[in-house]
Amino acid sequence: SLYCTLEPCVMCAGAIIHARLAQLVYAADDPKTGAVGSVFDIIADPRHNHRVEVVRGVLADQASERLREFFRRKRQLEKEQRNRD
Repeated sequence: SLYCTLEPCVMCAGAIIHARLAQLVYAADDPKTGAVGSVFDIIADPRHNHRVEVVRGVLADQASERLREFFRRKRQLEKEQRNRD
């Protein structure tokens, strides 16, 4: 099983299939690049010869808040760094 905060992208979804993972558990959907149903659905493509059980939305609100806070801090630190240079 793989547990992650954000819905995997296309490359990660492909890696999950090629690694033949049995289960993917993720918290927050990614409406920009999600590849497990939000934008694409690579994992459910019937042309693959491996099926992955997907569990979505586990602690989604908490995970979304953590992601927002992480990127807010990241932008703030980058801004401070630019202002020092």
